[in-house]
Amino acid sequence: MADKTIQVEFSGQMTEIAPGTTVRQWLKSTSPNDLTGDNPVVIASINGRRTHLAEVLTGEERVRLIRLRDKDAQTTIQRTVQFMAALAAEDVFPGQALNVDFSYAGGMYCELERDEPLTDSDVEAIAKRMAELVAKDCPLVPQRYGLRALLKMYQRAGDDRNVRTAKYLRRESLECYRCEGSELMYYGRQLPSTGVVKAFKLIPQSPGFVLLSNMKGEPAQLPEYLPQTKLLDTMREYSKWVARVGLEDTGALNEHIVNGRTSDVIQISEARHNLFFVEAAEYVSALPESGRLVLMAGPSSSGKTSSAKRLSVQLRVLGYRPFALSLDNYFVDREDTPLDEDGDYDYEALSALKVDLFNEHLQALMAGEEVHLPRYDFFTGKGELDAEPTRLERGQPLLVEGIHALNPLLTPSIPANEKMLIYVSALCHLNINNFSYIKTTDSRLYRRIVRDAKFRGYTASETLARWPKVRAGEEKHIFPFQNNADLFFNSGLTYELAVLKLWAEPRLAAVDSDDPNYGLARTLIDQLSLLLPVDASQVPPTSLLREFIGGSGFNY
Repeated sequence: MADKTIQVEFSGQMTEIAPGTTVRQWLKSTSPNDLTGDNPVVIASINGRRTHLAEVLTGEERVRLIRLRDKDAQTTIQRTVQFMAALAAEDVFPGQALNVDFSYAGGMYCELERDEPLTDSDVEAIAKRMAELVAKDCPLVPQRYGLRALLKMYQRAGDDRNVRTAKYLRRESLECYRCEGSELMYYGRQLPSTGVVKAFKLIPQSPGFVLLSNMKGEPAQLPEYLPQTKLLDTMREYSKWVARVGLEDTGALNEHIVNGRTSDVIQISEARHNLFFVEAAEYVSALPESGRLVLMAGPSSSGKTSSAKRLSVQLRVLGYRPFALSLDNYFVDREDTPLDEDGDYDYEALSALKVDLFNEHLQALMAGEEVHLPRYDFFTGKGELDAEPTRLERGQPLLVEGIHALNPLLTPSIPANEKMLIYVSALCHLNINNFSYIKTTDSRLYRRIVRDAKFRGYTASETLARWPKVRAGEEKHIFPFQNNADLFFNSGLTYELAVLKLWAEPRLAAVDSDDPNYGLARTLIDQLSLLLPVDASQVPPTSLLREFIGGSGFNY
């Protein structure tokens, strides 16, 4: 029995090893140089699921080795930089926990739990301690804790926030990481050691700082820091709001659900949305009668369509008759559509629209002239003009929704004082504990998975496969112009993931283990497991969430 071996597939090649061997042990015995140098193996993908190198192999696994420069390693690098910042803050400012609140400007916005803001020298002290951790190359050790033991440790440490988060976990154990004997335990996959981190930077942003890690695929290079004041203000305001209403993390939300206060959570979240539309309608009303143009843009699954409908309702309350115009109807004929680098039609390029015709129609409509508006047929790939003309009354609001709406090149013919720009995005980050959170990008992905399955017939795998190209389009055509907006609308709802999980989980669970998107599907399932479910019957028909789960009071 001692000579028994198991078969494991390493990077496409079958290998016989002793049962119980870890990935790191196998690498040490076969190619130790792969664990050192400027591009070492840092994590592994086992049967499509990313994990640490201390994972024990039991046989029949398919192992793919992921190196530091691989784009697949980026999330793990960022998570390790977060952990190092938390460790450094614990050493430099004992008793003042670091909160990594949300993603911002290519990095992460952080604050300390204290009344006074961080000074530049405070931020410098944390950065210096992080550099010392890199120089010491401290091992980041994974350890699996039973749920009962985990709760006891958090209770002894007086860590009420993590007690609340762990209390509602629907699993019997959790893997966490420790470093240098610190009491801090980090939930989420880490690099093998702190010395693997090649680049980071802390930028003071009172009262906290922005933590930058490396560029994807370039471990030693930092991205350019491009501050976006309006976006930061919107996200900080949301963080303060959830703290005021007692919904600052997954544990707090679960506690409301367990205690039968779900209805309260839904009502205050929806009321917060309504406040925005009241404010936006008043803003539109203040525009000159010669031009009440509203341009609304945002990334995929932000709820732009529902936002436009909610704003229309509020404008009708003020006595207006808003008219909606879709940029989709201004697509050029399919054969004239530009191609992307893969040779596919690039419907997200500005040149895919008849910009000149659009501006001609805008000017005519705002001048009270009749216009024959276009209709684009997605089946034939052709556009044709309506037989019946359209004419707007003086001062009648015109609402335009589309990904290019904030791009100045879309509406060069309209004076700035005659249009209002609104940026819509689900900026509702959901914290797990002090330094872990579910990204707003993931919230939009859950929305898209549910909507694609319910209304478009796509599997979760098909949605996940399309997502990288969608994200690339957002980076190119939407995010560079978001700071042009007059108003930012955070379309996220504090409770939405607890509702979406009822639709998303079974669809993600259907992604086969041989599917290239399997690892991401399991990661998304793991995130949803942190939340208790909420019955969708409590979601009002006017909610923006209904655009994705169905049952809306609006027609789409």
